[in-house]
Amino acid sequence: MGRDVPHRAVLNIFHLLRRVEPTATVVGTTEVARIGGTVFTLALAPSIWHGRYSGLHLTAVNPAVGELATTLLSFEDYKVTTGTGAAQRRLDYLDEHTTGDLTNGVATQALEEAVAAFTKTFTVPAPTSS
Repeated sequence: MGRDVPHRAVLNIFHLLRRVEPTATVVGTTEVARIGGTVFTLALAPSIWHGRYSGLHLTAVNPAVGELATTLLSFEDYKVTTGTGAAQRRLDYLDEHTTGDLTNGVATQALEEAVAAFTKTFTVPAPTSS
């Protein structure tokens, strides 16, 4: 059996919620951000194969009413690549063999745009105390 994918390290490389909300942080295996009255979580999305991840699950939660929505952000659909120049390769899935490629650079522009759009859609103003 191989090594597990280091969720925390991977999320710290991507930091997609932090690009939208500077106070976002990685807690365990999830990146968490509170924007207004909505909490957003981002975690690796398992594929049908053990130890292999096909993308990220992004979830919006209103603490008063519960989960609002979840979306799958597929590495393949959002054309994530690793490396630079001639060494640039598509990242269709993440596993113990491809995780190291992230340290050579990762291009996530389409993912960043999708996360920004999703958070904008579900952000509600924080409740005020009167």
